Amino acid sequence: MIRFAHPEYLHFLWALPVLMILALLELRWRKAAMLRWANQTMWDTAFPHRAPRNVFVKRLLGLSAIGLLILAISGPQVGTRQIEVKREGTDIVIALDVSRSMYATDISPSRLIKAKHEITRLLKRLRGDRVALVPFANVAFVQIPLTLDYSAVVTALNAMDPEIIPYPGTSLSEAIKQGQRAFRIESNAQKILILITDSEDHSTDAAEQAVEAAKEGVRIFTVGMATPQGGPIPITDARGRITGYKEYQGNTVVSRLNENILIEIAQVTGGEYFRATKTGTEFEKIFKKISGMETEEFESKQFTDYEDRFQWPAALAFILIILEMMIPAGKRRKNG
Repeated sequence: MIRFAHPEYLHFLWALPVLMILALLELRWRKAAMLRWANQTMWDTAFPHRAPRNVFVKRLLGLSAIGLLILAISGPQVGTRQIEVKREGTDIVIALDVSRSMYATDISPSRLIKAKHEITRLLKRLRGDRVALVPFANVAFVQIPLTLDYSAVVTALNAMDPEIIPYPGTSLSEAIKQGQRAFRIESNAQKILILITDSEDHSTDAAEQAVEAAKEGVRIFTVGMATPQGGPIPITDARGRITGYKEYQGNTVVSRLNENILIEIAQVTGGEYFRATKTGTEFEKIFKKISGMETEEFESKQFTDYEDRFQWPAALAFILIILEMMIPAGKRRKNG
């Protein structure tokens, strides 16, 4: 099978018929000019060195060489080799809390914006690891299945806000459960779940779900995206402007970090807990942890590799150019 690496250059082949027409017009012009000087019956005497066949052959060789050079720069490739590609890495599911409390600004500029920024930075450092994205609040769902297309993950990440899940509250057990579903059962890759939340969850089943995840080989790294002092939960309008703060029985609700549940979730799965920092060093530590893990081969494909064959038309064009230079434009003079 033949293909071209740069097929756009093939359009220049349309110039060859034009050049051929110009070459024929040149030969006609030469003949007309000779007729103005002498009758055709006297050409052998008046123009003893003329060789119209040589001129035509030289033009033909030149045009053929141009055509072959166009083919060469178009990058002809021939599929002849079977290549087996093996990919090693880990499967990483990022579960991001998008509940209303993530709008709190105790972590600047807000918990949610900071989390998005650090996740994007983490994705830029990954190489060969599949990533899935699970947004959650009181419910969770797999928005981006495991993929190597990090740009798709970033696009979905940037579009995340509390409006995508209209159910208030936070359920860490749902996040873990959907994270488990995001992993492919048949995969041998290391399973990593990065759970990013302010941990505003008052249920007691998150640790139990973490135990179930651990049985499936899932290691959970938790990131507390809040401060122990906490902050009020902003209420915004359609334009994103703060119009007030969430209240309960006349008092402003303050959302605080609950580290105990996040520490427990990480410990039962063999993971680790990190508190969010201004510099985002916790994500660098997670990256180092992931990089140090034993990778597994999770993809092996065989496909036809294409070998470059531009040398063939280029070499033939060079030969034709040499031949064109060796053919004289007229008959040689006779001595004597």
